[in-house]
Amino acid sequence: MNFFCRILGHTWSPAADNPRTSWNTNDEGLVLTARPSAEVRFYDVCLRCKERREVAVKRRTSEGAAPSSAGGSR
Repeated sequence: MNFFCRILGHTWSPAADNPRTSWNTNDEGLVLTARPSAEVRFYDVCLRCKERREVAVKRRTSEGAAPSSAGGSR
């Protein structure tokens, strides 16, 4: 751990590992299909000491979304 990280704390910055996409043909050899080599991984990186911590990805759902107007009709 860096001296400044001990005193001031970490400076976290978001980062992601984007895997390379491999392009393969289908069985007939006519259409290219994309296949990622692995899943995208999200994590935070300290800008000073390069320490990493995993981040839980929050997914948006339409069930919890409220309508933009509060239903006031004129």
